[in-house]
Amino acid sequence: MPTSPTPADRVTVHYADVELDNRENIRALAVGDYLELAEPTAGMTPGTWQVVAWHGDDPAFPDEAVMRPVSTAEVLELRRAASEKLAAITGGTR
Repeated sequence: MPTSPTPADRVTVHYADVELDNRENIRALAVGDYLELAEPTAGMTPGTWQVVAWHGDDPAFPDEAVMRPVSTAEVLELRRAASEKLAAITGGTR
């Protein structure tokens, strides 16, 4: 059974070290947003990661993101909740 990520699993990354699919850097993500990685990047393993904090010398443009890995159980729960939300909006049709 997979374990839930702990604070020790968190990784701090510089914004310039992570490029999103749309060629933006990770600064485009807000606290609470998710990032899916297909390959190891900036100390993070493949999988789903969540931004838990931003920090740096300039509060308007913080330069480091604190990321935490998202467990498989969490990903499945997020997908289930999104599916239920979509069904409620569309009346169960797609």
